[in-house]
Amino acid sequence: MLAIILGAIAVISVWLLSTHWPLSSAQGQELRGIATKANSSIDTFTVGTYNIHRGRGLDGQRNLARIGRVIENCDVVGLQEVEGPGLRYFGNQAYDLGQKCGYVAHFSPTRRHFFFPHRGNALLTRLLVQDWQREPLSPTTGKAYRNVTIYRLFFNETIIYILNTHLSKPAEQIAPLQRVIEIFLGLERAVLLGDFNSRALDGELESLLGADVEDATALASNDPMQVDRILVRGLEVSSARSEAPGASDHPFFSATLRLK
Repeated sequence: MLAIILGAIAVISVWLLSTHWPLSSAQGQELRGIATKANSSIDTFTVGTYNIHRGRGLDGQRNLARIGRVIENCDVVGLQEVEGPGLRYFGNQAYDLGQKCGYVAHFSPTRRHFFFPHRGNALLTRLLVQDWQREPLSPTTGKAYRNVTIYRLFFNETIIYILNTHLSKPAEQIAPLQRVIEIFLGLERAVLLGDFNSRALDGELESLLGADVEDATALASNDPMQVDRILVRGLEVSSARSEAPGASDHPFFSATLRLK
């Protein structure tokens, strides 16, 4: 009998260690940290997007300080593949980066491991966030749960929406991309940041780029395999830049935007 009990405990333990659960929708106003003064000018601000690969660079080493040096000149930056607390790491990379670089941070987990909000996306900002709303995206397969988080910011007394997401490959799961596009096109002034797992000329994304939307990242890179994007509507793109992979296995992109 004892052997049966111990065997059952072992099976349950292995199942728990290998299982992840998606998180439900949520909304709120709380963010963590204290922001330093924004780098924005009177009429422009800078946004960035970066898949930080859990802080792991091309050399295989985890180093959040390198990530911080890449992003520190942005007023707002959307991060993907951010590590939250888990069984091996009890910190939170979003909050650590926010503290190191002078940002207010919001961690938007996509999945839970045991009781921990284990992994997801994050927004770091020096601009005022009024509120945020997290929406899970489906369908999904395996452990790669997805979400999109919509942030309502104020800049020069104007409401601007920032959407941050990390999508599955549209060729495998098109509904999440379609939902994100639907939300984005329903907002007057909005910036969509993230890892799309989709090249610029993939069918659904190509149709999006023709709908009064500017791809700011296209000004900074002509890489046909590029999957990270800063898409803008209702705002003017003044300039854009990129930084090659190194601190992460993805490039970093930023764009300076102006109110129309």
